[in-house]
Amino acid sequence: MKILLASKSPRRRKMLKELGIKYTLWNGEADETVTKEYKPHSLVKLLAKRKAMAAYKDVKRNDSLIISADTVVALNGKILGKPKDDDDARNMLRSMSGTHHSVYSGVAAIYNGRLVSDYQKTDIKFRDIDDKEIERYLKTGEHKDKAGSYGIQEKGGYFVEKVNGDINNVVGLPVLKLRNMILKEFDIDIFNLD
Repeated sequence: MKILLASKSPRRRKMLKELGIKYTLWNGEADETVTKEYKPHSLVKLLAKRKAMAAYKDVKRNDSLIISADTVVALNGKILGKPKDDDDARNMLRSMSGTHHSVYSGVAAIYNGRLVSDYQKTDIKFRDIDDKEIERYLKTGEHKDKAGSYGIQEKGGYFVEKVNGDINNVVGLPVLKLRNMILKEFDIDIFNLD
């Protein structure tokens, strides 16, 4: 079974590798522009599906399992994507200080031309963080490619007081949700491939 990962995220690649899942990386581009407001779970499912479909149209292979994902952070219903710059990241981190927010990841898979998708939600509580901590964190550069401007698996994890749900979802790939979806829909267990 060939698996094609339609994602540029180094965290997703690392997670699959650590699980022993062999895959080929698709390096194409998918349209991630949106022209209307979406609820977070709808947006991540839409973007994950777009990535999977773009890869499928590009490679034109039915013998590969194509998987993709997309992650956003939502605070009080407002979607926080990747920061535009340091000021944007600073504002996001300040707004999340001492509050709860949610991380949503959409996953999609295509096999034999059939597309399925789902999403996972994890709730996070940030401790109170001050401006000095935020400035030190911004100097690490970790925030630049991460939804919500932090990575729980890196130094940004020190802002987290409590996690309610799948921590892998916060890293960017709810692997159990993905595995169960693929197993149910395609009868393929990605945890047990040779």
